[in-house]
Amino acid sequence: MELSQKVAFNTFIQIASKIITVSFALLTTILLTGYLGKEGYGDYIYIITLAIIFGSLADWGTATIGVREVAKEKESQGKLLGNIFILRLGLSFLAIVLLFAFSLFLPIQTQNPLLLRKMIKIATLIVFLVAIKASFGIIFQSRLEMQKAAVADITTSLLIFFFSWYVVQKGLGLGPLVWAVVWASGVAVVIAGILALKTARYVFQIDKEIMAELIRESLPMGAILLMFTMDNKIDTVMLGAIKGSGAVGIYAIPYRIYDVLILGAAFLMNALLPVISQYSDLERWKDKLRQIYQKAFDILFLMGSAGLVFILIFAPLLVRFLTWQRFGEFGDSVTVLRILVLAMFIAYFNHLTGYTIVALGRQRPYFFVAFGALIFNVIANLIAIPRFSYYGAAGVTVLTEGLVLMITSIFIFRLLKIIPSPVEFPKTLVEIFKTRAKIF
Repeated sequence: MELSQKVAFNTFIQIASKIITVSFALLTTILLTGYLGKEGYGDYIYIITLAIIFGSLADWGTATIGVREVAKEKESQGKLLGNIFILRLGLSFLAIVLLFAFSLFLPIQTQNPLLLRKMIKIATLIVFLVAIKASFGIIFQSRLEMQKAAVADITTSLLIFFFSWYVVQKGLGLGPLVWAVVWASGVAVVIAGILALKTARYVFQIDKEIMAELIRESLPMGAILLMFTMDNKIDTVMLGAIKGSGAVGIYAIPYRIYDVLILGAAFLMNALLPVISQYSDLERWKDKLRQIYQKAFDILFLMGSAGLVFILIFAPLLVRFLTWQRFGEFGDSVTVLRILVLAMFIAYFNHLTGYTIVALGRQRPYFFVAFGALIFNVIANLIAIPRFSYYGAAGVTVLTEGLVLMITSIFIFRLLKIIPSPVEFPKTLVEIFKTRAKIF
């Protein structure tokens, strides 16, 4: 199978897998909004959001850097995988301790703050399990065998739905719903581990040189990912602290759709990351990188435009579908979604610039972009949320994505001397339909 076909196949697998996982996730959302209502669903999302934020601390860039290094270093792959796993294990324990401590002091506006704090502590297990599953996933991505990661992901979403359905049928409340995510994640870890150990040999022995290099490379990358994850989720936390669980519930529905739509860009760039990494020598491969960059831009432009038009037209139907009999409580989510889709369109191109910068080993200066975006986001939300609530949070998301795109595009131009053309996509579209064409 040619490289372009492998990239296309892995992108397709991820999309097909995500269609299945998203389908179960949406069913779970319908189930939970109907059962918990605006306030209860806001509490649930608040807990999951904190797990995601502290999960980025457990990752600390080691997954992205690990994929890049494993793709380049074939001979020492076993040692690399083993040391990455050990490093991520240590980081996950650190994240668990910090989230546990954070739960004691976090400002919470909800009807049952004691229960919410208890469930945040339980969510530390989610942080740990997701970090371990992602550790096994590194080998799948580096070898372009994402169908194996898809098995674990589908299992997780399926089990979350069925466990949650059981909890709702029994009327057990919020706590068991969080435990449903924990148990489903645990099963996924077992499946991912079995598949990973059959795919590659892991050498679980600390190598000081490898570990030092991983830490050195991951420090700036981890800071970048942490900044961007916080940038992406901090509005939900701030909404909860300032406006309460009801506002989080309304904001969570359109953001769930936003997260789904953005996956197309993430899948494509995840598949391209090992490819771009192989051409990271700018002196030898600058022309090839320009070609890859333009064609990736074309595909992202087509995908983003389709998503933009679709949401602007069908936003009311999507929100009604997810909230069902509780649509009256979540009516404001329609306008929030139409604002967020603008951020989605911009974010497609931020995936292209960001992944390219990382693949070319320029993550250190990229940290300042991430840090600046987070500072801007927090300050803007402190101004916007008290006055405009979830509308303000959505607007700030659009502005933040635009700021990041402007800065990273300038950075890419300095590296590759390229300004991608928005009128080249018909040519790339023709190549996509030619099965034997070398798209990348």
